[in-house]
Amino acid sequence: MKPVTEADYQQRIERVTRVIAAHPDRTHSLGELARIAHFSPFHFHRVYRAMVGESVIDTGRRFRVERAAHLLATSDSPVTEIAMEVGYDSVQTFSRAFRRVTSVSPRDFRDRKIRFADLVDGPQPRRRSRGAFEVRVVTLPVQIAWACLHRGPLTAVKDAYSRLWSWQLQCGIAGKTKEAIGICYGDEQGDDGAFRYYAGVIWEEPVEGGAGVERIKVPGGEYAGYRLVGSHHGIPGAFERLYAEWLPSSGYLPDNRPALEIYRNNPFDTPANELITDLLLPVK
Repeated sequence: MKPVTEADYQQRIERVTRVIAAHPDRTHSLGELARIAHFSPFHFHRVYRAMVGESVIDTGRRFRVERAAHLLATSDSPVTEIAMEVGYDSVQTFSRAFRRVTSVSPRDFRDRKIRFADLVDGPQPRRRSRGAFEVRVVTLPVQIAWACLHRGPLTAVKDAYSRLWSWQLQCGIAGKTKEAIGICYGDEQGDDGAFRYYAGVIWEEPVEGGAGVERIKVPGGEYAGYRLVGSHHGIPGAFERLYAEWLPSSGYLPDNRPALEIYRNNPFDTPANELITDLLLPVK
């Protein structure tokens, strides 16, 4: 396969932004945009956020508001009519979105004859960090995990791990299992309802599920791995560096498998600064 360059990544993302800009009044699904970019739907939005500096939702809102600003500045159409033309179902929703992007109301924008470019700088892609960031490509075998599904903000994922621990106690395997594992499909910030996270534990021997715990086959294959030493609060930032800094210049593409978090020690008896978490991004 031809090596993938950072320019290739940029071209894929530019195809997506052109589609959003051409149809700002449409709601674009992440699956549709992932196909346009030829990225795995599990990883497209994280790559997009890393390279553009904002979410797809924010890009769509910005282009929609920019179109509305042009109409406000160049026509005498009522604000309500402009709101409908750019895809908002009410003037109240439109006004909130307009103010969120520009910090002024649509009427103030028109009355004061403000230029959109004077109010909105646009997104800022993540800059490369100066600190060391050692990534190794490793090959993992297929593994079996027992896991609880979590949807919603990852700040609430502890509930899923608590349910998983209760299940282990009931099954008599608490303290006997291997590492805990997080299995991540999609992007928490994708705003499309497709994001899901499994809080799991590696356990290969026969056991009964139940209580919301299910058996999951964790895909093997090549992964880009970064070992995080320190608090689990550093996981989101470390993953952002994988997607923003390492991946586009790596020669690899994200594969259509979930990202993994493998917890190598126990947070209940390990100081936060000594926690070890292997973060794994599937690549091809």
